[in-house]
Amino acid sequence: MRKYYTLCCILFACLSMSGQLIINEVLYDPSNDMLEGDANGDGVYDQEEDSFIEFYNTSTTNFDASGYEIWDDSVANGGQLRYVIPAGTWVPPGGALVVFGGGTLTGSFGNAVVLKTDSAVGMNLNNSGEVILIKDPNGQTVLTFDSDALSNNPNESYTRNPDITGLFEQHADNTPILFSPGTKIDGTPFDTVFVVMDISVQGQGGASTISTPGGTLQMEAIVMPTFADDTTVSWSVPAGNVVATVSASGLLTATGNGTVWVTATANDGTGISDSAEVTITNQNIGLNEPVTTSLAVYPNPANDKLFINGPANLSHVKIFNLSGQLLMQTEDLQNGISVANLQKDIYILKADSGQEDFMARFSKL
Repeated sequence: MRKYYTLCCILFACLSMSGQLIINEVLYDPSNDMLEGDANGDGVYDQEEDSFIEFYNTSTTNFDASGYEIWDDSVANGGQLRYVIPAGTWVPPGGALVVFGGGTLTGSFGNAVVLKTDSAVGMNLNNSGEVILIKDPNGQTVLTFDSDALSNNPNESYTRNPDITGLFEQHADNTPILFSPGTKIDGTPFDTVFVVMDISVQGQGGASTISTPGGTLQMEAIVMPTFADDTTVSWSVPAGNVVATVSASGLLTATGNGTVWVTATANDGTGISDSAEVTITNQNIGLNEPVTTSLAVYPNPANDKLFINGPANLSHVKIFNLSGQLLMQTEDLQNGISVANLQKDIYILKADSGQEDFMARFSKL
């Protein structure tokens, strides 16, 4: 007859904000058979070292398990702290975390995150009357496993059936094997999704300036966790800026003087992004003719038409690219300047009143 047990599980609301762990499998009484009891795969049976607890992340975000504590019963009942999960321990969505009592962990364990306690202490799980408490870094109990309702000497693990959502029952009730740390009951991997949690952007070598005319700076995006399924990013700079452009590979090219924010956004759909500010100096506009007065143009960026807000006696307009190449010129300023045939880029407009030269920089959509 199968033995079922509903896990006593207390999940505080704060957990749902950053991820949610459940206990999916517990081996507190390994078989004392040398072969059947070797759960950690090191070829040696050890009651303490082969014991394990398997956690599962049910959320759609990475779960930071850093600082979570495994307790053997509560402090009020004379319980003891058995293990503190190390800093930097992340459990991906749909992924498992397995904590063994110790030993040499051998095998892939379904590519789960696998840890072990100090072998000298282990988790010291009892064959009967075992109460396991999981506390968050603030000391609040978030998960409880009580084996009182289970077999005292199962010689196998207790696992949810079906995995994640089911009740607990003895592992061999479903398969010929006695445990499955890091995998589903049938030994296949969980459907883990590795998503981006954080991005850090900087210039190559920590550089944050460009000071050579037309200079470049390779931008870098450090994506965490490194095991994310898609660590690629898309690079961008603010639309309409006249300071720099950025390529798909993150190469920033100076086009003017000033500062620009360069952004990398994760391509995995999470929307995670980060930006870095780059200061650009010593740029020229590629024109050798003297310019004395700035000029306002609108709309900027422009699409089809560009209008000039300046002296009424302006009579001649030239438009250059940033290399100084003359692209077009006109004397018809009454109905705006047609820029429909220009490519999407940044341009220099020069206007002549007969007595004074004027300049403006504009972007074409």
